[in-house]
Amino acid sequence: MRRNFKNWMVLISAVVVFLPIAVFGWEYFKDLGGGLDDGRDVDMCADGGLFITGRSNAWAYPDGDFAHNWFDHEMFLIKLDPNGEEEWIRHYGQTGWFIYYSDTIGYYDAGWSVCATPDSGCIIAGKTQSPNYTDPWTGFPDDCPGNDNLLVVRVDKYGDTMWTKSYGGYYFDRTWCVRLIPGTSDFFLVGPTESYGPDMPSTDYENIWIIRIDSVGNIVSQSYWADDTRSGHTDVRWFCLTPDNGIVLVGDTDDHDTTYSDGDSTVTRRICKMVIAKTDSMCNIIWSKVIDRGYFHYCRSVCPYYGGGYLALTYDQNPSRTWMLLFDEDGDTVWTKYIGLDSTGTSVVANYRMIVQAPDSGFYIAGSGGGAARILCTDKELNTRWEALYDYGPLTELLNSCVMTPDSGCFAAGQSYSRYPYDYSDIYAFRVDRDGEDFAAVKETKVSKPAEISISISPNPFNSSCKIAINCHSRENGNPEGRAVLEIYDLRGNIVWQTNLSDSKGRPQRDAKRQWSSGTLVWTPDKSIASGIYLVQATSSGQTIAKRIVYIK
Repeated sequence: MRRNFKNWMVLISAVVVFLPIAVFGWEYFKDLGGGLDDGRDVDMCADGGLFITGRSNAWAYPDGDFAHNWFDHEMFLIKLDPNGEEEWIRHYGQTGWFIYYSDTIGYYDAGWSVCATPDSGCIIAGKTQSPNYTDPWTGFPDDCPGNDNLLVVRVDKYGDTMWTKSYGGYYFDRTWCVRLIPGTSDFFLVGPTESYGPDMPSTDYENIWIIRIDSVGNIVSQSYWADDTRSGHTDVRWFCLTPDNGIVLVGDTDDHDTTYSDGDSTVTRRICKMVIAKTDSMCNIIWSKVIDRGYFHYCRSVCPYYGGGYLALTYDQNPSRTWMLLFDEDGDTVWTKYIGLDSTGTSVVANYRMIVQAPDSGFYIAGSGGGAARILCTDKELNTRWEALYDYGPLTELLNSCVMTPDSGCFAAGQSYSRYPYDYSDIYAFRVDRDGEDFAAVKETKVSKPAEISISISPNPFNSSCKIAINCHSRENGNPEGRAVLEIYDLRGNIVWQTNLSDSKGRPQRDAKRQWSSGTLVWTPDKSIASGIYLVQATSSGQTIAKRIVYIK
């Protein structure tokens, strides 16, 4: 389905009129300041909102001279509510630049991965070249940025920094992915390092660096992996958690240029091999596998496969296409399949970057193709269920990351080049439901006279039952408007539960079955109720108030 933003907004306006609560589809665009803005990773906040992290020039040059120095980036974090409304934007790292001979060199900080935390905050991981967090190059001033180091920032629910840590040595080190370890307050980080591990330090090779840190950023354990050939760089792009609290990581190894003769010509091309490896909970390598296609071939993302094993998404450069591999628990290949090709299997239609689990044993896969951002939904065997396309102009829209939402839909983010100014990208995100249709969000409402009616819910989010406290000052003498009613809606405006909180005369209802007592009701969703976002709406004295609630099984 190809969307046109303006036409879709007209359709939204028409739909809202006929639904019992305010619902609308949404997409999010953001130009942070005129320069480059990239949305690199996303996650669901514990309060039902959404996080986007990436890199931006916005805070580098107040005068807007972004072309003066392309490499002065900041790590940013955007918080959206479930409706796609922007709550706040923060940036982290170090702004500034130094003079390198006659060139102005900026400090390069970027957020490559974000992971929500139970306190409704998150942790951001990426890279830094800022002198606050790196060792300056030998022989240069102290304000000179050094080689890349890992940059990790923990923030609270307002985006305020709780702590900042950098990891690495004098050489090139960075991280691409961070995840919370279930049942603990620790996190895994993975990335390449030129500073540590076998044969390091070296500028000719890199190792994979696997780190476990605690809740305040202290290293708990770490390990390294290196290809036995040692003829090129090694990188890790992503990882997923395993049931035993280890990880399965993917990336590439033996990345180097090769030169050969082709007739009378000398040809130089880049080649690499795919790598997949598994660790235990303390970062120890259990197994590793290398797949050599004979050309540039690396793995972009990986997720658990339904029923066991791991599904990996790779990029082939010869030709440019997406290859999927299913590995069993021991790392052996079960089957492979190309996706994103036309019906003849010869022409590339789309390239994909991220894969996550979807409902009904399927998968969500995010990427781009034909200038459009794409979300592909498949079944377990990667057969297409539906694909949503978003195209806004003559240039390119693409998605770098996606996540399954509590309502079993999908939220994805990346960048758009079709917005002004064309020289730079803007942040782009959207959300769809499980059927690939635009997400029908729900809005909280407030009454003009708070003393008339109020509502509070705890806990929120919840996973089994929640308490709904309602304060209603209903009209008396049998006035029908004096009746107090509670209704709970799903995202499409369907009532999933309702009850009267007062009788026909406006007196409080005392119903043991509904557990209504002293203004507090306990809602325990039926087993048929799916995880997701719901709207709790109370009506009394002709006034209505609604609050959003997140149910996670």
